[in-house]
Amino acid sequence: MSSTLPESAFAELHVPPDTVKAVTDVNDMTPTDTTYPPSPSTPSNGSDTHSSIALYAELLLHIRTITLFASLHTLHNRETKALFSADGTSLTISHEGESASVQLPAKIKRGGTATIALPAAPQSKEISLRLQVEEDAGGLLRENEADAGEREANPVPWGGLALDRCAKDFGVRVVCKSCHKPLLKEGSVKEWRDLPNENWAEMMDFWHCHKPEEHHENGHSHGSGKGYAAGNRLRAERGKGFVDVVSLLLHEENCEGVKKPQTESKESTKPILLCNNCNVPLGFIDKLSEGYRLHKWATTIFPASAPSPPPPLHIQKWIAARFLSLIENQGVRKFNVHAEQENESQKGGEKPELLLWIFTPDLFFSSSNPSPSPSYPRHDPTRAMKVFFRYRNPSFDGSNKGESASIEDVYFPKDVVAELTRSLRKNQSLLPGKARQFQGWEVGLLERFGRTEVGL
Repeated sequence: MSSTLPESAFAELHVPPDTVKAVTDVNDMTPTDTTYPPSPSTPSNGSDTHSSIALYAELLLHIRTITLFASLHTLHNRETKALFSADGTSLTISHEGESASVQLPAKIKRGGTATIALPAAPQSKEISLRLQVEEDAGGLLRENEADAGEREANPVPWGGLALDRCAKDFGVRVVCKSCHKPLLKEGSVKEWRDLPNENWAEMMDFWHCHKPEEHHENGHSHGSGKGYAAGNRLRAERGKGFVDVVSLLLHEENCEGVKKPQTESKESTKPILLCNNCNVPLGFIDKLSEGYRLHKWATTIFPASAPSPPPPLHIQKWIAARFLSLIENQGVRKFNVHAEQENESQKGGEKPELLLWIFTPDLFFSSSNPSPSPSYPRHDPTRAMKVFFRYRNPSFDGSNKGESASIEDVYFPKDVVAELTRSLRKNQSLLPGKARQFQGWEVGLLERFGRTEVGL
């Protein structure tokens, strides 16, 4: 069962029509001799047995359609069946005495339990179905986080407002993610604020240079007392915490358990900060702001009234949040990913570790396979982005297949770049075999934060 959508449905992807057709043509599934290893799934009978059937379902928010892929160990036949649950929220594939189930990313249009016969030809080890999503009268997805997810493009935990409320009601604890040792002196930060947009400094410099003429009377210092004046660059303040998408800016005197480098090079513009207990990198000394910049992915933040820290958040979600912020602020979707250098003057000459194309910034997926990272169990449907990636390719032909030549350089610590690569590779294993490469690109997934993870 497939459906043809107008080109306008894909307008927000900003990709050529031929590229969209190649990616979304789920009927182009030819037989393959590749045999995929058995993958654990959720058996329909609730037993502890494992099935060699792997299911993957993907919801694209803008076109309100679920694409389902089933990978089998042998060619499908007349006895291969797909069974939908009565409420339209799950699907089970049965094949040669085995079965696997998947929770669908959204409810589909079904009038009750229904078994559908799969196409008899061509026979293949990979089956694809196009499913229509159930909507309410207003055209919104029903009973699914996807609806609310659309309203908040990039939800990120530990925002300034949430931390400020928590500080006033319970107090805020900031601890090392690895060893749970405190990084913030108890009660030392009374106020939390969101940092301005990362383009703020550049915009303010532009404004300062091009601002209209002012009347300068004696005793008046226009702009010197305004927060947006060029002379009022952001500085860390005692008793205040500043927050952006992926970091905290704190005054040195408010921190504890944070170790500065024993020897600091004069050329070092970002001296690395370590946990005094476990030596894990926490962030860097922000010389421009005269404070400590702690990476959110290296910390855990929770109310002081909580008996213990909450489960850790996967670093891939912080990386995804960073890319979404860049997409929003820079207007590009292709990135050269570099490993950060401690000396800023070294930037520019090194080759990027990865070339990324954020092909689909927002989707929901479900898989019959468990999370590739056992320490971070997945609760489907999972919000994610689809990422095309290549290794160490600093050049890019912008005229090739209509792709844009606009690429933004982005820098992460070396260990974060390594984790980004691992996450893309691990999540790639959830995709059906034929969807793991596309025209010279590797295809992977990065999980994103959902609305249930934003609160404190």
